[in-house]
Amino acid sequence: MSDDITQQSPLDERYGLVGVRDMAEYAEALTRLLEQGRRERCAAVLSEAEAYAAAELLGQFAQLDPPAALDQLAASLAGRIYSRLGA
Repeated sequence: MSDDITQQSPLDERYGLVGVRDMAEYAEALTRLLEQGRRERCAAVLSEAEAYAAAELLGQFAQLDPPAALDQLAASLAGRIYSRLGA
């Protein structure tokens, strides 16, 4: 993707996000990453309060343009976080 959309970081390379050219490819790469994450061992990296805040932000983002691929991805991830929180 262009520099004005996102800056590349070492984590981008680690998680396969290097070389995406546009938002559609970015959404596809993130979707693949989420699918991979479903098969991996879970590890707590956030407190319950942080996870709830992240789910709220993702949910708000998802409402901006519901048909858009990134918004659908955000909604899916928010739902998974809420589910794990027991909400």
